[in-house]
Amino acid sequence: MTGLMIRMKCITNLHAGNGDVNYNIVDNEVERDPILQYPTVNASGVKGALREYFEKAKPDLVKPLFGSDEKRNTTPGKLKILAAEMIGIPVRVSKGDRPYALVTTQEALNRLQELCALPGVSVSVSPNPTDGVELEGLQQDQKLTLNFGGQLELYRIGDEAMKQLSLPVLSRNSLDDGRSTNLWYEEVVPHESVFSFAVLADDSDRDSLTAFADTVRDQVVQFGGNASIGYGLCRLTVMEGTR
Repeated sequence: MTGLMIRMKCITNLHAGNGDVNYNIVDNEVERDPILQYPTVNASGVKGALREYFEKAKPDLVKPLFGSDEKRNTTPGKLKILAAEMIGIPVRVSKGDRPYALVTTQEALNRLQELCALPGVSVSVSPNPTDGVELEGLQQDQKLTLNFGGQLELYRIGDEAMKQLSLPVLSRNSLDDGRSTNLWYEEVVPHESVFSFAVLADDSDRDSLTAFADTVRDQVVQFGGNASIGYGLCRLTVMEGTR
C-alpha cells in the first residue's frame, strides 16, 4: 500500500455538522471523533468535498479516483480517504506576544504519528522552552514544535481540557420572505485550526495517487456546510509517503 498525508489549515470557520437533533442551546453542533471527542470531519465528508472539487478542477479523474454509483452499478474508486482529524485548535492568549495560540493534546499527536506511519510520512515533535505565553482559562504543560508539512508551534494541554474546550457559537437568522423570523445557533471550528487526513492506494495505483496529489497541492478546498457564506475554506499541504 502507498499513500500520502494532507495537512488541512482552516482559512475560514468550519462547520461539519453531526446531524443530531438536540434540544440544547446550540442547535447545530460540530462532528466529533467517537473515541477522542475532538472535532473531526468524517471520511465521507472529506471524500465528498474532494470529489466536488475534482468535478470542477479535473472532471476526467472523478470516476477513476472516487468511483461511481450510476444506476445501481457501483464502481469503487482507487483512493481510500480517511477522516480529517484535529491537530490543533486556536485559543485566546491572556499573556504573551500573540493574540492566539494553537493547542493540542498528546492523544492527538499520538494519533497523527499512527496515521503517518501508514504511508510512511515523516513527522516529528520536539519540546521548546517556555516563552511566557499564558492561555486564557487553560493550563498548558509544554510548548512543542511539530514538523509536519512545515513547522507548527503548539501548546499541549490535557485530554479532558480539550474535550471541554468551548468552540465558538455563532447566531444565524432564519429568513421568511427576506424577514428574520428566528435566531438559531451553530457551533463552528474556528479559522486557523489545523487538521490532517490520509489518502491511501494500492501499490498498483501510484499514478492515481500522484494525479490526486498534483491536483490538490497548495489548493483551497471547501469542506463541511454553509459554503455560500464562506465556511470551510481550507488550504491543503501534501506530504508524500515513502512506502
